[in-house]
Amino acid sequence: MGARTVIISDTHLACGRRGAGSARLLRALWQGADELIVNGDVAELSDARWRVHAARQVLELTDLCEQDGVKLTFLSGNHDPLITDRRYLRLHHGEVFLTHGDMLHPAISPWVSDAHKLRLLHADAIASLQARQQGCTIDEQAQAVQHVANQKWDQLAVHDHAPRGRVRKSIAHAAKCARVLWFWHRLPHLASKFAEQFAPECRYFIFGHFHRAGVWHLGGRTIINTGSYHAPCRPHAVVIQDQSLALHRVRFGPAGHRMEDVPRFTAELCSDAQAIPGTTRERRARRARGKQRAA
Repeated sequence: MGARTVIISDTHLACGRRGAGSARLLRALWQGADELIVNGDVAELSDARWRVHAARQVLELTDLCEQDGVKLTFLSGNHDPLITDRRYLRLHHGEVFLTHGDMLHPAISPWVSDAHKLRLLHADAIASLQARQQGCTIDEQAQAVQHVANQKWDQLAVHDHAPRGRVRKSIAHAAKCARVLWFWHRLPHLASKFAEQFAPECRYFIFGHFHRAGVWHLGGRTIINTGSYHAPCRPHAVVIQDQSLALHRVRFGPAGHRMEDVPRFTAELCSDAQAIPGTTRERRARRARGKQRAA
C-alpha cells in the first residue's frame, strides 16, 4: 500500500460549539494515514475571544499527530492567515490542486457585511504588487489575500453586527442568507474560473471556506468542496492513496469524528505525470496529433 494522505478543512477549533470541538475528537480521521493536511481555518487564531484556546488546540493537534507518527501540514485560511505562508499545494504531479478557497473571490467572504471593504483592501493589495511589477501570479494572489484576511481581524469589525431591533435583525439575517445561497450557487463556477487561471493542469480542484460540501464536474475538471465543521456542519475528508482519490462524509460523535466507510465520490489518478490531461506536455501532444490529422 502506498502513502495515505487525508485532507480536511474548516475545523474551526475553539469556536464554541460551532466547530469540531477539540483536536482529540479529530484523531480517528488520520489513523492509518501518513500525512494529514488541514486546508485552512484549523482554529479561531484571529478571533480575540478564542485566540488563546485556539492556539492550545493547534498545539494539541500537532502533538497528537506527532505521537501517531503522522506528518501534519497546514494551509492558511481567512481565520488563521498567519499560521503559515503556504496557501496552496499541488499534489500528484499537479493533477490535484488544493487551496482553502478564500482566494476565489476578491471580497474573501463575499456574504459578510464588510465584503465591500475587503474587496477594496484586496484591490489595493493587488495594485501594490502590480506597481512593483510582480504581476498577479498565484503567489501574488495568495500574498494579497493573506494580507487582507489578516487586516480583516485587525482593522475591520470582526463580526457582522446586525441592526438593533427584531425586525431589522430579521431583515439583515435574511439578506445574509440570500447572499450565502447566491454564492453557494456560484461556487462551482468561481472554483472552475480560478482553476483555469491559476492551475489549468489540475483535474481535481479541492477547497473549503464556503462551507458547502459538494462535487461538481465542469470543463473536464472535478471541483470538490470538503464542507465545514461549522454551520451547516457537513464536513468531508479527501483520502488520497496509491492511484485513487476518495471523498468521505465525516460523522460527528461524542467519542470522536469518523469517516463513513463508503465514499461519496471516488476517482482514479494518473500514474504518470505525462498522461495528465491539461498539462503543458499533454496539450502539446494533442496539438501535434491534431496537426498530423490535418496534414
